[in-house]
Amino acid sequence: MSAGLTEAGQLPRLSLQSRDEVIIDGDVAEWTVWTRGGTMALVHVHGIGNRGAADEAQAGLRNSWFRLALMPAAGCRSPETPILNPHWGALLPPPAWNWASLRVDDVESLGGDRSVVDGSIAEIVDAVVAAEPDVAEGRVLVTAARTSLLWAVELLAASVEVQSPQERDATVAFCARAVTYWAWKTGDGQYGDGVGFFAWIGEVRADADFLDRLEQELDSWKSEFKESGGRKVVPDEWERFGGVPVPRPLRAAVQRINAALKKTVAGGVMAVGRRYTPKGALLFADIAGYLAGRGTAEMPGRVVELVGGALDEAADAAGTYGDPLIVVAHSMGGNIVHDVLSFHRPDVHIDLLVTVGTQVGLFEELKLFAASDPGVPSPQVAKVPALPNVKRWINVMDIRDPLAFAAGPVFAGAEDLVFDSGAMLPHGAYLTSPDFHRRLARRVAEGRRS
Repeated sequence: MSAGLTEAGQLPRLSLQSRDEVIIDGDVAEWTVWTRGGTMALVHVHGIGNRGAADEAQAGLRNSWFRLALMPAAGCRSPETPILNPHWGALLPPPAWNWASLRVDDVESLGGDRSVVDGSIAEIVDAVVAAEPDVAEGRVLVTAARTSLLWAVELLAASVEVQSPQERDATVAFCARAVTYWAWKTGDGQYGDGVGFFAWIGEVRADADFLDRLEQELDSWKSEFKESGGRKVVPDEWERFGGVPVPRPLRAAVQRINAALKKTVAGGVMAVGRRYTPKGALLFADIAGYLAGRGTAEMPGRVVELVGGALDEAADAAGTYGDPLIVVAHSMGGNIVHDVLSFHRPDVHIDLLVTVGTQVGLFEELKLFAASDPGVPSPQVAKVPALPNVKRWINVMDIRDPLAFAAGPVFAGAEDLVFDSGAMLPHGAYLTSPDFHRRLARRVAEGRRS
């Protein structure tokens, strides 16, 4: 269901290169392998709702996507490149009643259905049910695939739980191949999708058989292009991972998706609507907690020190070899990074800043940053000048994300791009989406060649 990364303000799909290729240093590849030594560094700054212990499994999965897509596109050639994840949420003051104001399960009912489905897995199923209310248990993925094969793969990728680095890499590799297969066959969705384009989807009757049939189609497609003449057209990533079978986490995800179906249908609209409340509360709480404790230039707060320290460590690693430094910041993390780079640590130089689903533009309009100048805009200065310590800034928004704001109209030098994930609750869907990582890598690689 993803419509891709497009220039903000434009709805048409991004026009592609021939057969959706990304050419990096002469190699034709949708997903690039590590080829040389050297290092760089990447810092990921998380968004709202991360006040507990860091989720190492999800961090590892996210890191695998960064290593497979964004980092090679930016020029990183070492599999040992450090990825730092400063966990600033744990430094914020805890709520006085431990979020008691959000708990309504024990409150007496005034009437109506009180069924509520918790967890991100239910949000994933909600989207399928909303599109196809008659979806049957055991056919959630098949139903999604009949509309869009890409949608089905995105649902799987967002539902996985991994337990080991081997499972993590195999899961990322399988999803990467599936998305590449979809993009190549459909011209990134321009030629068609779903059962009308992939006839084999109509032959799959149950989710239990979907992954095996998808694996067969991927193997058939790989052989087809390996046997073709001319320049190499099979993505290099396939050479790196080989013909791995369907990973266990993806099979488990199929079971989890279908187990959530009954609860989601029973929960109805409340299953979706009530889940907005905790996310909104966490956003406000994290904003207030950060602003109250960010400190001053002379005495920075704990969150500023943590993020600044991670940037220093990453800059040292990158600077040793003269390689680029990348920062990826999601949601509130983007606001913190901008505050740090514009006021607290203007001495830190970033080669590529990617903000995803952030409120940086809104914060500046409200003059909430420490470096905000109330005199801008003015007849003389139309926008906030570009940060001199950031070489390139890409800001990505999902058109359905109510917590994502444009930066280009406010900041000089900001590149706004729109990504339509198709998710019902898209704020947390960016970094779990294989198509997001694929498209972002292509944009970054294009910038390096220009």
